[in-house]
Amino acid sequence: MPERTFIDDNLQLLSADLLPHEFTHSWNGKYRRPAGLATGNYEDPMKGNLLWVYEGLTDYLGNVLAARSKIETAAQYRDYLAQDAATLDARPGRTWRDLQDTATGAQILYMYGYGSPWDNWRRNTDYYGEGDLVWLDVDTTIRKLTNDKKSLNDFLAAFEALGGNTGPKVVPYTFDDVVNGLNNVVAYDWAGFLQQRLTSKSPHAPLGGIENGGYKLVYTDQPNDYTQAQMTATGTTLAWWSIGIDLASDGRIDDVLVGSASDKAKLGPGMQIIAVNGRQFSGQLLSDAIRDAKGNDNPISLIVANTGTYRVVGLDYHDGLRYPHLERVEGTPDRLDDILKPMTGSAK
Repeated sequence: MPERTFIDDNLQLLSADLLPHEFTHSWNGKYRRPAGLATGNYEDPMKGNLLWVYEGLTDYLGNVLAARSKIETAAQYRDYLAQDAATLDARPGRTWRDLQDTATGAQILYMYGYGSPWDNWRRNTDYYGEGDLVWLDVDTTIRKLTNDKKSLNDFLAAFEALGGNTGPKVVPYTFDDVVNGLNNVVAYDWAGFLQQRLTSKSPHAPLGGIENGGYKLVYTDQPNDYTQAQMTATGTTLAWWSIGIDLASDGRIDDVLVGSASDKAKLGPGMQIIAVNGRQFSGQLLSDAIRDAKGNDNPISLIVANTGTYRVVGLDYHDGLRYPHLERVEGTPDRLDDILKPMTGSAK
């Protein structure tokens, strides 16, 4: 992690899930491991079709356990979840590559890393972040089906602890094992539930877990605490949900959202914004220009450098700043809040 992580509040928030995530791997991934990843030697290629369990479930638990253990607050977790959901919801690549394919193709997708150029169209190892959404959906669905008498905790206690307190060993599992484990908690069409989310080509992310949790994804003109921490700690400008662009502190474009105003203006990763409305670029100046363009017909004027060539670009966007938040839906069960409560007392 960055050198100042333990003394910088913003960096601490951005890495709050790291310790619980890796700790969770001691049993989800090391003890219980997908059969395709439990190879006997280095000559057999690994098959990552169940990485949405290996990493997706771990990503979900890492963030939930960070909130339960007070490494971060429940509000900070909700801010993280809002950004995760909004980022995945603005993923046009999901219309051609389904979630299952991001796991199956992990060997070729890992090489790019998050934030690589055109990541939103190619899709990356989304079984992490989208796996988070899928397992929240599983958790809240179990709670809903059992009138909140059972939860994902019941599945984990049986599935991950299969065989009891053993010595070091690997216990592989298949998709059917996951389905059977969920059915042992509460009978349901879990195979269909999971397959629909794994193979969907929907243009939108699976937000059922957020909705069943008593919240909805909304956008305002103010960044949430997690988004603000990311921009402050890294010096980036996140205008992803407005003009469809992420920028480094010097104006260099990290990525452009396919179909966005920036994409239509033919901006691309690697280009650099030199000036905004005739003034030298800064992240704050760009944000101010996006805000001021709301409700009028004047395009945002950019001077853009691209491999030694300069051009003036008119950005036709007038909807203002947009940042993701979770908003409580009154009159619905607050299951997400219940999920984040510390589990005090002994396990049963």
